[in-house]
Amino acid sequence: MYQLAGVNLPLNSKNEALIKNRLIRVLRAYQFESYEEYWKYLKNGSDSVKQEFISALTTNMTSFFRENSHFEWLRKYLKAHFEKLYSLRIWCSASSTGQEPYTIAICVYETLTESQRAHVKILASDIDLEVLKKASLGYYTENEITGLTKEQILKFFDRLNQQGEPLYRVKDFLRNMVQFSQFNLMSEKYEFKRPFDIVFCRNVLIYFDEKTVKEVIEKLSQSLNKDGFLLLGHSESGNIKNENLKALSKAIYQRKESHEKN
Repeated sequence: MYQLAGVNLPLNSKNEALIKNRLIRVLRAYQFESYEEYWKYLKNGSDSVKQEFISALTTNMTSFFRENSHFEWLRKYLKAHFEKLYSLRIWCSASSTGQEPYTIAICVYETLTESQRAHVKILASDIDLEVLKKASLGYYTENEITGLTKEQILKFFDRLNQQGEPLYRVKDFLRNMVQFSQFNLMSEKYEFKRPFDIVFCRNVLIYFDEKTVKEVIEKLSQSLNKDGFLLLGHSESGNIKNENLKALSKAIYQRKESHEKN
Protein backbone atom coordinates (compact mmCIF):
# COMPACT_ATOMS: atom_id res chain seq x y z
CA MET A 1 0.00 0.00 0.00
CA TYR A 2 2.83 2.39 0.83
CA GLN A 3 4.51 2.07 -2.56
CA LEU A 4 1.28 2.42 -4.54
CA ALA A 5 -0.76 4.93 -2.57
CA GLY A 6 1.51 6.51 0.01
CA VAL A 7 -0.69 4.95 2.69
CA ASN A 8 0.96 3.47 5.74
CA LEU A 9 -1.79 2.39 8.10
CA PRO A 10 -0.82 0.77 11.40
CA LEU A 11 -1.47 -2.96 11.18
CA ASN A 12 -4.37 -3.88 13.42
CA SER A 13 -7.76 -5.52 13.07
CA LYS A 14 -9.60 -2.19 12.78
CA ASN A 15 -7.51 -1.00 9.84
CA GLU A 16 -7.60 -4.41 8.19
CA ALA A 17 -11.39 -4.23 8.22
CA LEU A 18 -11.27 -0.68 6.85
CA ILE A 19 -9.06 -1.70 3.94
CA LYS A 20 -11.18 -4.73 3.06
CA ASN A 21 -14.40 -2.73 3.17
CA ARG A 22 -13.00 -0.11 0.82
CA LEU A 23 -11.62 -2.63 -1.67
CA ILE A 24 -14.54 -5.05 -1.78
CA ARG A 25 -16.25 -3.11 -4.59
CA VAL A 26 -13.14 -3.43 -6.76
CA LEU A 27 -12.83 -7.15 -6.06
CA ARG A 28 -16.43 -7.72 -7.06
CA ALA A 29 -16.05 -5.67 -10.25
CA TYR A 30 -13.08 -7.77 -11.37
CA GLN A 31 -14.54 -10.99 -9.95
CA PHE A 32 -11.47 -11.81 -7.87
CA GLU A 33 -11.97 -14.58 -5.34
CA SER A 34 -9.50 -13.24 -2.77
CA TYR A 35 -7.57 -10.13 -1.78
CA GLU A 36 -4.34 -12.02 -2.49
CA GLU A 37 -5.43 -12.59 -6.09
CA TYR A 38 -6.26 -8.91 -6.47
CA TRP A 39 -2.92 -7.86 -4.97
CA LYS A 40 -0.97 -9.94 -7.50
CA TYR A 41 -2.99 -8.38 -10.31
CA LEU A 42 -2.48 -4.91 -8.87
CA LYS A 43 1.31 -5.13 -8.62
CA ASN A 44 1.59 -5.87 -12.34
CA GLY A 45 -1.35 -3.74 -13.43
CA SER A 46 -1.53 -0.62 -15.58
CA ASP A 47 -1.48 2.92 -14.23
CA SER A 48 -5.28 3.06 -14.48
CA VAL A 49 -5.61 -0.11 -12.37
CA LYS A 50 -3.29 1.37 -9.74
CA GLN A 51 -5.19 4.66 -9.82
CA GLU A 52 -8.43 2.79 -9.18
CA PHE A 53 -6.79 1.20 -6.13
CA ILE A 54 -5.71 4.60 -4.82
CA SER A 55 -9.21 6.02 -5.31
CA ALA A 56 -10.87 3.10 -3.53
CA LEU A 57 -8.45 3.12 -0.62
CA THR A 58 -8.17 6.83 0.10
CA THR A 59 -11.77 7.93 -0.40
CA ASN A 60 -12.77 10.02 2.62
CA MET A 61 -15.87 11.87 3.74
CA THR A 62 -15.66 15.60 3.15
CA SER A 63 -18.03 18.54 3.08
CA PHE A 64 -18.10 22.30 2.81
CA PHE A 65 -17.18 24.07 6.06
CA ARG A 66 -16.35 20.80 7.80
CA GLU A 67 -14.93 21.51 11.29
CA ASN A 68 -16.08 25.08 10.87
CA SER A 69 -14.01 26.51 13.73
CA HIS A 70 -11.02 26.42 11.38
CA PHE A 71 -12.80 28.62 8.88
CA GLU A 72 -13.95 31.04 11.56
CA TRP A 73 -10.28 31.29 12.54
CA LEU A 74 -9.31 31.74 8.87
CA ARG A 75 -11.66 34.71 8.40
CA LYS A 76 -10.16 36.47 11.44
CA TYR A 77 -6.64 35.68 10.25
CA LEU A 78 -7.33 37.05 6.76
CA LYS A 79 -8.47 40.40 8.13
CA ALA A 80 -5.45 40.73 10.42
CA HIS A 81 -2.97 39.49 7.81
CA PHE A 82 -3.91 42.04 5.18
CA GLU A 83 -3.63 44.90 7.64
CA LYS A 84 0.14 44.26 7.59
CA LEU A 85 1.02 42.23 4.48
CA TYR A 86 -0.08 42.17 0.86
CA SER A 87 0.15 38.55 -0.26
CA LEU A 88 -0.90 35.17 1.07
CA ARG A 89 -0.15 31.56 0.10
CA ILE A 90 -2.44 28.74 1.27
CA TRP A 91 -1.90 25.02 0.62
CA CYS A 92 -4.73 22.52 1.02
CA SER A 93 -2.59 19.39 1.02
CA ALA A 94 -5.32 16.71 0.96
CA SER A 95 -8.08 18.33 -1.06
CA SER A 96 -10.12 15.23 -1.93
CA THR A 97 -13.12 16.18 -4.11
CA GLY A 98 -12.62 19.90 -3.57
CA GLN A 99 -15.02 20.96 -0.84
CA GLU A 100 -12.20 22.06 1.47
CA PRO A 101 -10.24 24.26 -0.98
CA TYR A 102 -13.45 25.81 -2.29
CA THR A 103 -14.49 26.54 1.30
CA ILE A 104 -11.15 28.31 1.74
CA ALA A 105 -11.80 30.27 -1.46
CA ILE A 106 -15.29 31.25 -0.24
CA CYS A 107 -13.81 32.55 3.02
CA VAL A 108 -11.22 34.55 1.06
CA TYR A 109 -13.87 35.95 -1.28
CA GLU A 110 -16.28 36.90 1.51
CA THR A 111 -13.61 38.43 3.75
CA LEU A 112 -11.23 40.34 1.47
CA THR A 113 -11.58 43.11 -1.08
CA GLU A 114 -11.12 42.44 -4.79
CA SER A 115 -7.64 43.98 -4.78
CA GLN A 116 -6.62 41.89 -1.76
CA ARG A 117 -7.98 38.67 -3.29
CA ALA A 118 -5.72 39.20 -6.29
CA HIS A 119 -2.74 38.55 -4.02
CA VAL A 120 -4.00 35.24 -2.57
CA LYS A 121 -2.77 31.93 -4.00
CA ILE A 122 -4.60 28.71 -3.06
CA LEU A 123 -2.92 25.44 -4.00
CA ALA A 124 -4.99 22.26 -3.60
CA SER A 125 -3.38 18.84 -3.94
CA ASP A 126 -4.18 15.17 -3.54
CA ILE A 127 -2.58 11.86 -4.50
CA ASP A 128 -5.77 10.69 -6.23
CA LEU A 129 -6.13 11.91 -9.82
CA GLU A 130 -9.80 10.95 -9.95
CA VAL A 131 -10.81 13.18 -7.05
CA LEU A 132 -8.61 15.98 -8.40
CA LYS A 133 -10.46 15.79 -11.71
CA LYS A 134 -13.81 16.03 -9.93
CA ALA A 135 -12.57 18.90 -7.79
CA SER A 136 -11.20 20.91 -10.70
CA LEU A 137 -14.44 20.50 -12.68
CA GLY A 138 -16.44 21.62 -9.65
CA TYR A 139 -19.66 19.63 -10.12
CA TYR A 140 -21.59 18.66 -6.97
CA THR A 141 -24.90 17.02 -6.18
CA GLU A 142 -27.35 18.51 -3.70
CA ASN A 143 -26.09 16.13 -1.00
CA GLU A 144 -22.51 17.24 -1.64
CA ILE A 145 -23.15 20.93 -1.00
CA THR A 146 -24.35 20.52 2.56
CA GLY A 147 -22.72 23.00 4.91
CA LEU A 148 -23.37 25.97 2.63
CA THR A 149 -26.01 28.63 3.20
CA LYS A 150 -28.67 29.33 0.57
CA GLU A 151 -26.98 32.67 -0.07
CA GLN A 152 -23.60 31.01 -0.67
CA ILE A 153 -25.12 28.47 -3.06
CA LEU A 154 -26.72 31.27 -5.11
CA LYS A 155 -23.55 33.36 -5.12
CA PHE A 156 -20.93 30.70 -5.80
CA PHE A 157 -22.75 27.96 -7.74
CA ASP A 158 -24.72 27.58 -10.95
CA ARG A 159 -27.65 25.20 -10.75
CA LEU A 160 -27.77 23.03 -13.86
CA ASN A 161 -30.92 21.69 -15.45
CA GLN A 162 -30.68 17.95 -14.89
CA GLN A 163 -33.24 15.20 -14.86
CA GLY A 164 -33.54 13.76 -11.38
CA GLU A 165 -31.27 15.11 -8.64
CA PRO A 166 -30.15 18.74 -9.10
CA LEU A 167 -26.52 19.34 -10.04
CA TYR A 168 -24.49 22.38 -9.05
CA ARG A 169 -21.26 23.72 -10.49
CA VAL A 170 -18.81 26.07 -8.82
CA LYS A 171 -18.84 29.37 -10.70
CA ASP A 172 -15.82 30.19 -12.82
CA PHE A 173 -14.59 33.08 -10.67
CA LEU A 174 -14.35 30.81 -7.61
CA ARG A 175 -12.81 27.86 -9.48
CA ASN A 176 -10.19 30.21 -10.87
CA MET A 177 -9.08 31.04 -7.34
CA VAL A 178 -7.86 27.46 -6.76
CA GLN A 179 -5.00 25.66 -8.51
CA PHE A 180 -5.24 21.84 -8.38
CA SER A 181 -2.19 19.59 -8.64
CA GLN A 182 -1.30 15.98 -7.82
CA PHE A 183 0.98 15.60 -4.80
CA ASN A 184 1.95 12.70 -2.55
CA LEU A 185 2.49 13.61 1.09
CA MET A 186 4.81 10.61 1.30
CA SER A 187 7.27 12.27 -1.11
CA GLU A 188 10.81 12.34 0.24
CA LYS A 189 11.03 16.11 -0.17
CA TYR A 190 8.44 18.86 -0.49
CA GLU A 191 9.85 21.17 -3.13
CA PHE A 192 8.00 24.46 -3.52
CA LYS A 193 9.35 27.70 -4.91
CA ARG A 194 8.05 29.60 -1.90
CA PRO A 195 6.79 28.56 1.55
CA PHE A 196 3.17 28.87 2.61
CA ASP A 197 1.48 31.09 5.17
CA ILE A 198 -1.18 28.46 5.93
CA VAL A 199 -1.22 24.71 5.33
CA PHE A 200 -4.37 22.63 5.74
CA CYS A 201 -3.69 18.92 6.30
CA ARG A 202 -6.94 17.71 7.80
CA ASN A 203 -8.23 14.17 8.22
CA VAL A 204 -5.44 12.49 6.27
CA LEU A 205 -2.95 11.59 9.02
CA ILE A 206 -5.33 8.80 10.09
CA TYR A 207 -3.92 6.83 7.15
CA PHE A 208 -0.37 6.90 8.54
CA ASP A 209 1.41 5.14 11.37
CA GLU A 210 3.12 7.13 14.13
CA LYS A 211 6.53 7.24 12.44
CA THR A 212 5.05 8.42 9.15
CA VAL A 213 2.94 11.08 10.89
CA LYS A 214 6.09 12.54 12.45
CA GLU A 215 7.85 12.61 9.08
CA VAL A 216 4.91 14.26 7.32
CA ILE A 217 4.47 16.86 10.08
CA GLU A 218 8.18 17.68 9.89
CA LYS A 219 8.01 18.25 6.13
CA LEU A 220 4.82 20.28 6.46
CA SER A 221 6.41 22.47 9.12
CA GLN A 222 9.38 23.09 6.82
CA SER A 223 6.94 24.18 4.10
CA LEU A 224 5.64 27.02 6.27
CA ASN A 225 6.73 30.62 6.30
CA LYS A 226 8.14 31.99 9.51
CA ASP A 227 5.10 32.31 11.80
CA GLY A 228 3.02 30.25 9.32
CA PHE A 229 0.12 28.06 10.46
CA LEU A 230 -0.65 24.35 10.15
CA LEU A 231 -4.25 23.18 10.54
CA LEU A 232 -4.96 19.51 11.27
CA GLY A 233 -8.17 17.54 11.71
CA HIS A 234 -9.67 17.83 15.18
CA SER A 235 -9.25 14.10 15.79
CA GLU A 236 -5.61 14.08 14.67
CA SER A 237 -3.97 16.75 16.77
CA GLY A 238 -3.73 15.11 20.18
CA ASN A 239 -0.20 13.72 20.01
CA ILE A 240 1.54 16.06 17.59
CA LYS A 241 5.04 16.87 18.83
CA ASN A 242 7.41 18.85 16.64
CA GLU A 243 10.10 21.29 17.69
CA ASN A 244 9.20 23.62 14.83
CA LEU A 245 5.57 24.02 15.93
CA LYS A 246 3.66 25.38 18.89
CA ALA A 247 0.01 24.57 19.56
CA LEU A 248 -2.30 27.60 19.56
CA SER A 249 -5.71 25.99 19.91
CA LYS A 250 -7.47 22.79 18.95
CA ALA A 251 -5.75 21.48 15.81
CA ILE A 252 -4.05 24.81 14.95
CA TYR A 253 -0.27 25.08 15.13
CA GLN A 254 2.14 27.89 14.38
CA ARG A 255 5.72 27.65 13.21
CA LYS A 256 8.10 28.85 15.88
CA GLU A 257 10.75 31.48 15.47
CA SER A 258 14.17 29.82 15.32
CA HIS A 259 15.15 31.24 18.72
CA GLU A 260 12.11 29.66 20.35
CA LYS A 261 13.36 26.11 19.71
CA ASN A 262 14.88 24.08 22.55
